[in-house]
Amino acid sequence: MAEYLPRIGEKCYYMHREVIVIDVLEFFHLVKIKDLSGKYSICVDKCALTREPDFVNTISLRLFGGEYK
Repeated sequence: MAEYLPRIGEKCYYMHREVIVIDVLEFFHLVKIKDLSGKYSICVDKCALTREPDFVNTISLRLFGGEYK
C-alpha cells in the first residue's frame, strides 16, 4: 500500500497492532508511531502501515543463523 500516507493523529495498523501516528517525515518515507497503550514509540517505513490488521505469518531471520544482539 505504497500510496497510503497516514496523517498525524490517525489510527492505523503496524502489523496486527493498532497504533496512532504522531509524526510524518514524508521526505524520508518514515512515520513515527505510538502504541495505543503508550508503551513505546518508533519510526517505521510508511509502507509498513495499513488500514487493516495484518496477521500474515512470518519467519524469524534467526533461523538463518543471524545473531541477536
